[in-house]
Amino acid sequence: MSGSPCPIPKAECGSTSPAVSMAAPKISSSRSGLTELFEKKMHTKNYLIFMLLFILSTQVHAQDDELRVRRIFELEAGKPYSFLLKIDAGELTIRPNPIANEVSVLLQFSEEGFEYDFDFDERRRSLEVRFDKDGWVDGNDHDLNAEVEVLLPSAALLDIESEVKAGEVDLELGGLSITSFAFKAWAGSIDIDFKEPNRVRMESFTISTKVGETTLRRLGNARFRDALINNGIGELDVDFKGEKVEDARVDIDLDIGETRIYIPEEYGVKLRVSKFLFLSQTSLPRRLRKSGKYYYSENYDSAQGVLRLLVSPGIGELRIVYR
Repeated sequence: MSGSPCPIPKAECGSTSPAVSMAAPKISSSRSGLTELFEKKMHTKNYLIFMLLFILSTQVHAQDDELRVRRIFELEAGKPYSFLLKIDAGELTIRPNPIANEVSVLLQFSEEGFEYDFDFDERRRSLEVRFDKDGWVDGNDHDLNAEVEVLLPSAALLDIESEVKAGEVDLELGGLSITSFAFKAWAGSIDIDFKEPNRVRMESFTISTKVGETTLRRLGNARFRDALINNGIGELDVDFKGEKVEDARVDIDLDIGETRIYIPEEYGVKLRVSKFLFLSQTSLPRRLRKSGKYYYSENYDSAQGVLRLLVSPGIGELRIVYR
């Protein structure tokens, strides 16, 4: 006998190789599909990695194009210093420095868009900071960003002069020792505040704006003797609130726009409105009594501090209110 009888039909067990040869193509086809799927996933993964690296490299490049420059200058306490700050364009922020004898200036800007210069003369006690924009007539101006942060010391006596051609300005000057202050802006949004009283009597306070919105807060804390506020085109809010009531003279010259002037109750007031134009609307507090060319508050003779206001209205609305 050549072998044991096959328990299954001869057609299925007599020859096994055909069955194997028939199954092999299915296995080969399955492996080929897995390989193709694996290659597709690897290709997708490599693509995602490439895109991620590209994005990261772009971000790093963008960060590299934006520079940060900080300079610190030490001033002598109790000594007078002049500080000149000129900025072509950008966001300007000024705050009191927790370090009482240091000036800190931080510039953050697009590398190809701006130039800067610092000039500190210890002998003459002067500091000049200039931040210039390259090529004012440039179609890519909207892509250029610039921020200037200045921290001022309280221990030194400061004569401050600042000019901004265009940008947003946020100045918190309370608690400093400013002997005189002059600020000029050509265009932008201006916000100046004195949250705390100036440590010394300020001789002069000058604001000149051409176009934009200007807000002056708590000017009573500035403690100036004389002030000149010249507003071109735009809204102007002036608040004379402050912790100390001292004599002050203020000239306000207006061109076009809406102006609101807020006077604290404790001030004695002597007001003159130099002209009433046909295109201007003027609203004055009823409690002011007119005598000749001037309006006087009821407490003018007894008030601890007197605010002498000369207002030249322009085209627009002028409102003077107590609060």
